[in-house]
Amino acid sequence: MAAHEPAGVPFTLYALRGRVLASNVRGKLVDLGQLAQEGDGSWSYRLDGDQSTGSALGSADEALDHIARTTTFLFMDGQFTALEDLGGAGRPDLAAAAQRAVLLKPGVL
Repeated sequence: MAAHEPAGVPFTLYALRGRVLASNVRGKLVDLGQLAQEGDGSWSYRLDGDQSTGSALGSADEALDHIARTTTFLFMDGQFTALEDLGGAGRPDLAAAAQRAVLLKPGVL
């Protein structure tokens, strides 16, 4: 019988006030980069850590989907190590933010 392979490490991505945020299972919240609606109505993003981008996306939800499909565990783990927690008294209210749950496999590039 094969050993059970974990599905991945969970993260949640958020689109809030022109930023892409992410949280981990410990509740740490970090700012990953810019999210903008362009003049033609499409959406784009640029992540600060690796300068990855997406453009001509139909909505903030599509931008989060694109990030979820293209980011790696190593990138996300590095961001949670390097970036300051946005938690505490100044933690943004994420209730109305677009969000996407993502499972990222360690060691998968």
